[in-house]
Amino acid sequence: MRLPISKIPFEEALSRLFNISIFNDFSAENEEDVEMFRALYDKFGAESYDDGDLIIKEGEEGEYLYILSHGSIQIFRNTQFGDEIAIADLDDSFDVFFGEAALVDQDQRSATVRAVGPCKVLVLKGSDFVEFCKEHPRLGFYVYRKITKRMQQVIKRSYKDITTLYAALFREIEGTQ
Repeated sequence: MRLPISKIPFEEALSRLFNISIFNDFSAENEEDVEMFRALYDKFGAESYDDGDLIIKEGEEGEYLYILSHGSIQIFRNTQFGDEIAIADLDDSFDVFFGEAALVDQDQRSATVRAVGPCKVLVLKGSDFVEFCKEHPRLGFYVYRKITKRMQQVIKRSYKDITTLYAALFREIEGTQ
């Protein structure tokens, strides 16, 4: 069950934020960047989940970015027959974030994320991020650029997977005739 909790200290959050790929164009060595992220940090909330709790569910509309601050998660998708396929098992040592498409627009979640053991996340509402970027367009530019690049990589991988599956199916059909 999702429970609001107090956030991790800013200093701990700052190092985590600068390590995730959508924010790694910024530096803790740059005072302007630190102050910008201090203001952004004020927009974040924090939540706690118990073992087995769903953090996001595939197909639901999403409006939050999540950053795993403590614990472990499992990411999975459902097949058209309702079977779960595990995509990844990750913990807080991986600088994990998910739901980043919510920073661009509310969209249907493409996967489900489940807590594995107790975990804590920082959460940022997409509309709060958009408002923040009006005052800090440099942040918005770099983050949207990173999200676009990440989505482009997913599309390329999907095309490659579809081509591979098509070729395998074609060879299978060809071999049965």
